[in-house]
Amino acid sequence: MPKAIKKRITKKTTLQEEEVKGIISHAMDFVREKKKTFILVSSIVGAAAAVYIIVMLYTASLANKAYALEKEAFHYYYGINLKSPMLEDERLKKALELYQQSLKVKSTPIALFYLGNCYYKLNDYTNAAKSYTSFIDKYPGEEGMLPLVYQKLAYSYVNNGKAGDAIKTLQTLEKFKNGVFKDTALIQQARLHETLGKPEDAKKNYGELIKEFPGSIWSAEARSKIGADLPKEEKPQ
Repeated sequence: MPKAIKKRITKKTTLQEEEVKGIISHAMDFVREKKKTFILVSSIVGAAAAVYIIVMLYTASLANKAYALEKEAFHYYYGINLKSPMLEDERLKKALELYQQSLKVKSTPIALFYLGNCYYKLNDYTNAAKSYTSFIDKYPGEEGMLPLVYQKLAYSYVNNGKAGDAIKTLQTLEKFKNGVFKDTALIQQARLHETLGKPEDAKKNYGELIKEFPGSIWSAEARSKIGADLPKEEKPQ
């Protein structure tokens, strides 16, 4: 008797409409969320770029304004291209005012240095010292200007009756950049000691300068001061 043919049950190999609908819906939600994220990120990046451009333009504007004030102050300081003659004190006070304005807009090493110089020339040694000290603190990398700033600071201390601070400042200059300016620091210390009525200390500085820096531009001055007093083996040939 022939076997009855069983109806083969075909496994479902295709998605039903509702399943397809669910997958598409999830996919669309995913794309929609990604699109939102992309729009959000793009907005943030765009805003950041806009802020950066605004800041750069603002910074450039400040720099230009500060430079204009600094340039005008420079002219008053040296009496260059003035519309009418002015007394030195008047020029310096005007230059001081302009340098102060310039520094409020944007600080620069040149403006701060000349601010100190204005105070110094106007005999305001306290504010001159503050300006030079501020320069040293704010611009430690300005190695080309720092030796001069140290000297000006020392002179400000001297004129303000602070000889001890002046000596300490010059001793700092001695060590600056591994002693490159030590001969300058020594000659300044020697002169200061002479002014203070300390000839032995001055002689010590002069002697050290001659020994360590025989070719220095200051060695002739040092020799003229104590050459005759040096031991025979130390006298310059």
